[in-house]
Amino acid sequence: MDFLNHRFWRQYFAHLIHSWRGKVLVCLVCFTIFPAAAESSAPDKQNVFFLSGKATSDYVEIVDTIKSQLEAQFPSRYHFTEYYQNQAVTVGAELLDASVIVTVGTAAAEAAYSRQPAVPILSVLITESAFVSAATKYYGSVENAFSQKVSAISLNQPTLRSIKLVKLLVPSAETIGVMLGPASLSVRSDLNDKIVEHELSPNFVGIGQNDNPINKLEPVFRQCDVFVPLPDSRLINVATAKWILHLSYRYKVPVIAFSKAYLRAGALTAIYSSPENVAMQSVDWFSGEEQNNRSGRLFSPTYFSINFNYSVAAHLGITLEDTSFYAEKL
Repeated sequence: MDFLNHRFWRQYFAHLIHSWRGKVLVCLVCFTIFPAAAESSAPDKQNVFFLSGKATSDYVEIVDTIKSQLEAQFPSRYHFTEYYQNQAVTVGAELLDASVIVTVGTAAAEAAYSRQPAVPILSVLITESAFVSAATKYYGSVENAFSQKVSAISLNQPTLRSIKLVKLLVPSAETIGVMLGPASLSVRSDLNDKIVEHELSPNFVGIGQNDNPINKLEPVFRQCDVFVPLPDSRLINVATAKWILHLSYRYKVPVIAFSKAYLRAGALTAIYSSPENVAMQSVDWFSGEEQNNRSGRLFSPTYFSINFNYSVAAHLGITLEDTSFYAEKL
């Protein structure tokens, strides 16, 4: 660049800088002479690391939808890395190169938390109880996890949606049976108030790991007009589901469930987070300010899906509107 020290070029550039056209030309010349400096001012891409415990269709759909939506909304902002395996517990240094980590499923969340990377983590496809358990195990408490920028989108749909749906499906209902497990017992008082506000009488049944489900559930089914099981630990969910559906059929009591599997097995309806719902809220997290906040948080599902088992509805003598009718009301 010795030519810049030449007297002629110094005078020429001084003249150009004092004119409007000259200023533009100087800018163009500078970008031509110093392209590396111009390029270095562009922000680096963020590396979004997807850690998934499984490669099943739901997990893959969530990851692919998040990627496609982020690419459409923020072209060239993100670089994506995906890591799939049946048990995501051996992942190591890959996490340390990430700008943001998205975990899909409980096993993936635990794998990431065990490493405690110093970047924001968003955990999806995880229940509230599973998140609390994992956060407590690896960070000491949920609050400590939040302070390390760990966030999660819970799979647990707000129970208020189920209560509202009860009033729409069975307007004559007076008593609602509600199953609580060890992880959901803490919400009993608040839930009682919400049920009463909707002019229903709650009949709670608590199921522990050592209880005989049929002995505790049957008295409630004899007395309630509709039944709502709350999601709890996988052990409680599996142990009680078949008995709940058996009693539903016997006593003709509709069940408002929390998963598509429950619906297929014999529940009247299910309100749940579909892979698309989960992906949409994840993209909202990237779009908003949440990922840049100093602390994480636990999010309730913003979006939801609702479906019906029409064979069960016919058995119970319940006439159903189109799903869009209930979705708009909820």
